[in-house]
Amino acid sequence: MSMGEQRESSTIFPKDRFQRTPLLLSLTQLFLIVIVFADVLFRATNSPDWFGSFHLNLLYVFFAPLLLFIQTYYRIDRNLWLHVAQLAIMILLTFALLRQEYKYIPPADEGRTIQVTLLYCYFLLYPLLGYDLIDFLKERALYIVAYATVLGVYFFHLDKMAAGSSQAVYVVFVTLIFGMNLFFIPRHVSRNVFLWSASLASTFAVGLGLPAYVLGEYQVSWFQIQLFSSQFTVPLLGTKLHFLQSIFENPNTLGGLAFAGAFAALVLVGESVRRKAFLFIPIAGVMVLINGIGLYASYSRASWLAFALAATIYVTYVGLGRRAAAYSTIALIGLVVLFFMSMFLSLVPIDSHGRFALWEGGLRAVLHSPGPFGYGIVAEDELIAPFVPDPNFRGYSPHNSYVVIFIHTGIVGGLAYLVLMFGSITEGLLRYDRVDFPMLGFAVGIVVHHLFEAYTMVNVAIASIIAALVFGYLINGYRS
Repeated sequence: MSMGEQRESSTIFPKDRFQRTPLLLSLTQLFLIVIVFADVLFRATNSPDWFGSFHLNLLYVFFAPLLLFIQTYYRIDRNLWLHVAQLAIMILLTFALLRQEYKYIPPADEGRTIQVTLLYCYFLLYPLLGYDLIDFLKERALYIVAYATVLGVYFFHLDKMAAGSSQAVYVVFVTLIFGMNLFFIPRHVSRNVFLWSASLASTFAVGLGLPAYVLGEYQVSWFQIQLFSSQFTVPLLGTKLHFLQSIFENPNTLGGLAFAGAFAALVLVGESVRRKAFLFIPIAGVMVLINGIGLYASYSRASWLAFALAATIYVTYVGLGRRAAAYSTIALIGLVVLFFMSMFLSLVPIDSHGRFALWEGGLRAVLHSPGPFGYGIVAEDELIAPFVPDPNFRGYSPHNSYVVIFIHTGIVGGLAYLVLMFGSITEGLLRYDRVDFPMLGFAVGIVVHHLFEAYTMVNVAIASIIAALVFGYLINGYRS
């Protein structure tokens, strides 16, 4: 199937629902998603104390429903009362968030359980309301139940936290962003807006970092741009190069962002060719090049593997069609499993750098969990240290997102989380004739990336935000 023969993917609800959205509103929606990436950038280690990213978070929370409310004007179905209700709930959520920021969870004798229950209901409902509520609940019931379960476990632990605990703020904030990224934005904002946001954010970060190879350490505003102290040998050239880290403390953070930016730009090139939007082809092509260089220079091998898998699936989809892409996805997943088994059995000469020991320690910690709901928000490195068999690697995080989610939420929340990830990919393969294949390839890359990095979708890390949005677009991205 050629690109010209491929049909435009949309959600399971209205077909071509973004065609009536004016350019100005689309650009504003682009700005909306950039806000959340900017929030992560402003959380960088060397950001100024006088700037509070909390204000960006509030702007994000208020801005999203207002945009949706404006967008209803351009829809044929104008059941505005649902959108007004959604807007009202978001405002209530914001005040609830403010309460957590300044007063935290109240003491048990002041109605803590009632407040936590109300907060849970708000967080569960606000991303689900819409003009197509009943159809949405029927079509996406499995993922809504999984989302409700993950949220329920986090709020179960929230009810047991001490009054004044900073962990309470964290839980309330990350679950608010989690629901918005998983169900709210993907249903109401075109996925191309997300792709442009991810690629632009990555290009910005990589573009700030690359001059450090020529200028050395330098500063832009409050951002201290530097190279990582460690070096790697460049293949073929044989020279050594410092890891690129840009504004981040860890090169792996930049690698994860560059993986997303490079793949998003690759998809934008394909979309621009298919739509004959020749003006955007060189722009997206330059972003592929810049982010590809950043991805390579970060020496984040997990991100290399994730990008290679996602790009292979997408190129197969473009060149050979949906059926071939589905079969290649299954084959690639099988090869990844065989690769890890070969590493575990020492059949391939690749050093795991202690990750197997850390994973084993994490799994042992999960097995010793106090109950089916895990430990809650804890320091994973300290928790798993007694269970890590090799003392040389004690004191490190599990370096595995699946282990982290099972530590936080136990067997109940962990399995629900796996439904969101592996369930959506399985459904995409079974419904290969309707799935949004670029997002399916993106999701497969993130699933592999999850194996090596200790983040989850329920977090404010930049990889967490990207992952939640990708799976949100995959879950909500079926054609009618």
